[in-house]
This record gives sequence, C-alpha cells and structure tokens, in this order.
Amino acid sequence: MSKDDFFIGWAETPDVDRRFMLGAGLSIITGTTAVGIGIAARQRPVGPGTWDMAEVREWRGIATAEPYGMLRTIDLDGTERTALLACQGKCGVSAKIGALAGKPVIVKGSLIHRGRHAMIAVVDGLDWIREDPEGSIDGLAFPEPEPIMDVSLNGEIMDTKCWFGAMRPARGKVHKSCASLCIRGGLPPAFYVRDLKDQTALMVMTSGGYGHNKDLLPYVAEPVSITGQLQRFGDLFLLDAPVSAITRL
Repeated sequence: MSKDDFFIGWAETPDVDRRFMLGAGLSIITGTTAVGIGIAARQRPVGPGTWDMAEVREWRGIATAEPYGMLRTIDLDGTERTALLACQGKCGVSAKIGALAGKPVIVKGSLIHRGRHAMIAVVDGLDWIREDPEGSIDGLAFPEPEPIMDVSLNGEIMDTKCWFGAMRPARGKVHKSCASLCIRGGLPPAFYVRDLKDQTALMVMTSGGYGHNKDLLPYVAEPVSITGQLQRFGDLFLLDAPVSAITRL
C-alpha cells in the first residue's frame, strides 16, 4: 500500500488529498465571489441622497404646518423652493410651528437632499425656529395646490426623510419597519412611482388637503395602487387621496 492510499491525521497529508482540497477551496472561493458579484449587480442603486449632519446653518423663509411642516425659502439655490421640515429623529415638527405659521422665520438645521427634493432636519431644543424681524413674505407665500389631473398609479408609500438621504436603502420591505416608525412619528409620507420606461416620480401624500399619518401604516413599503388627484404645490407634486383609495397589488 502506498502512502497516497490512506489518510492518517498525524501523518503527512497524501498528495492526492492535498491536490483535492486545494482545488476544492479555490473552486468554492471563485464560485461564491461570482455569485456575490452577480447578486450585487442585480440590485437597484440606493440613490444619491445625502445628509451632512455636521453642517448646521440658518435658513430664512416662510413656514407652514399644513399639510406638513415646510419652509418656503430662497436659501437653497437662490430660487423659490420648498423644504420639508423634520426633527433629528423619526418625528415631524408641524405641531411646534404654532403661531409662526405664515410669518417670516429663521430655521436652524442641516440639509437632507436628493436632486431637487430637500428637507431640513432642525436642531434639537426649543430654539430651532424663531421669527425673523427683518424678513419679508413678499414673493414667498405658499401657493394654493393646483389640480393637474385625476390619476391611478402603482408604486410604493415611503417616508420622505429616509428617501431624501437619511437612510440607505430607503424603500422596499427591508425598510418597512423604519418607514412605518417615521410616518407614525409625523414625517411626511410620499408615493414613489416607477413607470415601464424606468422613469421615476415622487409625490407627497395628502388627503383632502391635510396630512396623512398612522392611517397609512398598513400599506407602507408594499406594492399598492392609489387613485387620487395629482396636484402642483409650488415646486412639489402632491397626490391627494384618502386611505380608502389605496389597494394592495
């Protein structure tokens, strides 16, 4: 019997076993690497949203609490823009705007943005918003929602803060629990649509001109169809529809 015919743990590894284990190891490493690359290549991009939490500054404009906390400002790029407002965590700030709604204000916070979509995460504490004695509402008043058309769309309900850049990935079932907590806490929900040509659109969701909240939780981060009215709200698009107009796909 030759030394290649039988394996003994304390003896030298036979050449035939050494060659087999080396080949099998290299095959496993190559195969798992190829599978990983293939799976990664099929995933959709997480999106270009960003949030620099350390870059805190002051923003001037006009605030509103309806349908959600928002700031109409020219401080984003020199043009009239609308920035949604949120706290540092998973909560909205509509209830804290109070008597300052419709007045020139100064808001302190950091910017979350994705393309033309913007949100200001305000600093913690009571001094995140104050009246601006030198401000003016001329040219910055919030417009009335302008009806565009009645629509029936398929897509996904998500929270705006994470999608704008606070979290990645910010959609799909892996994000369902986070999105549900954000919307429950008062963050503005949005409807994300992707058509057959892979074009996308995001619409802030309202119902009768008012904001949604816990009523949307059963449908968050799932494929749904919504029938409602598409509206233009300055530089934002709104999808105005009651919960009864939402159906699962």
